[in-house]
Amino acid sequence: MSFLKKLGQIFATIASTALGIGPLVSPLFGSKGDKVAGDIAIVANDLTLIGGVIVQVETALQGQTGVDKFRAAVALVGPIIRTSQIVSGKKIADPVLMQKGIEEVTQGMVDILNSIHSDSVSTEVKT
Repeated sequence: MSFLKKLGQIFATIASTALGIGPLVSPLFGSKGDKVAGDIAIVANDLTLIGGVIVQVETALQGQTGVDKFRAAVALVGPIIRTSQIVSGKKIADPVLMQKGIEEVTQGMVDILNSIHSDSVSTEVKT
């Protein structure tokens, strides 16, 4: 069983689980550390949101095909990317390329989550 599938099953049985990461690198950047940490936190937040969407789709669509799950995930990841600081407020010159990128980011996060060993899934809820 993959990490993503195992995680999805656990989320299906546990009402709430906190996902999060903290920016730990600010001391490495000296006086610019606060800005770097802020930027990293924004990117980390977007990545965490995207990862969370993938897990939610895996949980909500258990028993559905991978293609159905992927379509649902892309539909939810798209708005995260479009409203991220890197894209928001900018004119999109090539909507087809934008959609391709959203699909690739979605697939990339699925691949990342599936690459994690299923033993890494904790069934304990931390409060």
